[in-house]
Amino acid sequence: MESATGIRGDARAVWLTTNRDAAKILESYLVKAEEAFKARARAAGLTLTGEMLDSFKRYAAEMGDGYVEARLEMVDYFRLRDLRSMKYTRTPPLEAMEAFVEALGLNKFAFIPGYPQGVKPATEMAAIERIAWGIKMNKQRLPNVSRGYRGIYSDPLLSDVLPYLFRDLTDQTNVTAMRGIKLLFSE
Repeated sequence: MESATGIRGDARAVWLTTNRDAAKILESYLVKAEEAFKARARAAGLTLTGEMLDSFKRYAAEMGDGYVEARLEMVDYFRLRDLRSMKYTRTPPLEAMEAFVEALGLNKFAFIPGYPQGVKPATEMAAIERIAWGIKMNKQRLPNVSRGYRGIYSDPLLSDVLPYLFRDLTDQTNVTAMRGIKLLFSE
């Protein structure tokens, strides 16, 4: 008995529809993709706590009706954690800079802008304001360069994994097609 797809319904041809070979290939490439992501994250210096590297989860390939699916997930805020170190060209608000100087303490700063070495303003609040203003103006005169492209989110897939995955899937598809033809002609 022949179905609409042209594949005979006998037990020997069942493997053509479940596509176990593609699932095996996909699972092996999930391991390679995870390793590539972790290597790029380490190279970019994102290994401060290790929680991002430990957050990768692989899900076994699931076979459905006419498809094979496999997933590799990472913690949702992976990209946000990376952007945490992004530097902006705008200056922070003066109030925030004052709070920073106050929390750090005046003794951590070598001098107070606008005053000779060793001379201090009349009040501590005036010193905090001068130091905060000096930091703000320094950031305005010498703006930080924004974070460059690190290529750790899609490049490992696009360059290190997917081209080889597609090649191996194509090869396996050819082998599967040849097996199917051999089955058809052996009957």
